[in-house]
Amino acid sequence: MPTSNVLDPAFLARLEALQLSVRHVRWGSRTGGRFVINRRGSSIEFADYAAYVPGDDIRSIDWNLYARLNRLFVKTYKEEVELAVDIFIDATASMVLPSLEKFERACHVGLCLAYIGLADHHHVRLSAIQTGPPRATSWSFHRADLTRLIAWTHALSPAGSVTLSEWMRTAVGTLRMRGGQAILISDWLMRPADCLKALHLLAAKHLDIKIIQVLSPHELDPIRLVHGGRVVDTETGATHELAYSASELARAVGEHNERLARFCKRHGMLFAQHRLDEPLDHFVLKTLPARGLLA
Repeated sequence: MPTSNVLDPAFLARLEALQLSVRHVRWGSRTGGRFVINRRGSSIEFADYAAYVPGDDIRSIDWNLYARLNRLFVKTYKEEVELAVDIFIDATASMVLPSLEKFERACHVGLCLAYIGLADHHHVRLSAIQTGPPRATSWSFHRADLTRLIAWTHALSPAGSVTLSEWMRTAVGTLRMRGGQAILISDWLMRPADCLKALHLLAAKHLDIKIIQVLSPHELDPIRLVHGGRVVDTETGATHELAYSASELARAVGEHNERLARFCKRHGMLFAQHRLDEPLDHFVLKTLPARGLLA
């Protein structure tokens, strides 16, 4: 569905000068990369000790240390891994309001970040936040895989609604997410408790989390979208009587977005808001590096 002509060779060449910022890596699905992690088990180079937890191999327990401290510790070893980057694109019905441009822009941002990751030799996967079981591409490893990722976004049709926390609970298991980097692209116009719970689920998997909020100028000034005293939820079809004045509605949206930004800051999740009246190239090349999401 999204057009790809914005991702022309000249723009892609500019993207290659950027890198995904990486705060921590605690897991990798492929060895041989440049990120060093400490893992339980056995290897050549000893790294450190870690407290024993049920499920650890008892052969890794240092019994001499137990005799001195009366506590169980296991040895960890250094291992070099590649960074796993999961990019989640919201494909629910809210992403086509007030126009399809919002969903297209979310896809373009996701594809730009995917290409930056591939150019930096990470392995990248796209997923659609949508009704039904989690849909995802296979892992991509090379720049040339961008063509396949573009085709995958073309096949997406935003529709329906999800409870993000329940969708994420299924996704972290189905997609076997653990310890890499997760980038979520959405308008984040959902119940605050639901989106915060979803982010807690990702944080529990030791993921380096980045949040991008894509909004139209009308959504930041929502009274322009209201005609009369009634609004309709595009995801559920539910009708609501509008009980806010124009200023109260704008303040409620601002407080919702500010709460999301504060949550991200408090939990070490990088956050950036993207308005559709900001050109894509400026957002990716200027805003994201300024917000720390790119380096």
